[in-house]
Amino acid sequence: MRGLLVAVLLATAVACSGSDTNDLTVFAASSLTDVLPDLATEYENETGATITTVFGGSNHLAAQLRDGAPADAFLTADARLLEQVGTRDRPVNFASNRLVVAVPAGNPAGVSSLADLARDDLRVVICAETVPCGAATSGMNSTINADSQEISVRAVLSRLSLGEADVGIVYATDVASEPEVQPAWQQPEACPCVTYTAGARTYRALPFLAFLTSPVAQGILTRHGFATGEPD
Repeated sequence: MRGLLVAVLLATAVACSGSDTNDLTVFAASSLTDVLPDLATEYENETGATITTVFGGSNHLAAQLRDGAPADAFLTADARLLEQVGTRDRPVNFASNRLVVAVPAGNPAGVSSLADLARDDLRVVICAETVPCGAATSGMNSTINADSQEISVRAVLSRLSLGEADVGIVYATDVASEPEVQPAWQQPEACPCVTYTAGARTYRALPFLAFLTSPVAQGILTRHGFATGEPD
């Protein structure tokens, strides 16, 4: 039944492809920077729509939306933010991710355990607690002596890739996408620590939300390292 619903919604979008009424602006968490362009391209090919993407820290994007920034859909790792920005219909859970303790390639500081996150001689960078990756980090059962707290997970990843930090906490998908960064040690996969949720702020975004849970979209997410499954 869900597959039929996706097909109907996508068919509706295709029927409108003669105009710009199904063109979308999508605000998305920075951790979706690598995968969303692939998702957007597939959706554009199927429907004829054009998707404009805007990336940033989830809280920063939510603040822009509250201030009146135009966006048809908001993809975030903090579903509570959707209540603040106003959405149409029921939000959709479409992927999940997990935290990884990461280091610059080659692990020059020799980080080997969670205990190293408390060392004074290491430059430790994490996300601020106000963004989803930081909120998840604060739930880790470990003492963290952070030198810097960044406003997005991509900022943490950048510090690591440039060698401006000895160790940081990012998502597994970030490590997979950046050749200059690696896991600090072999970390067993745990239950996903964050769930990505999409909310439609206009009715024309509803077919895109349905697309995110389609087999094609879920396959794209899996190839980028996200965990997928039937949304709640």
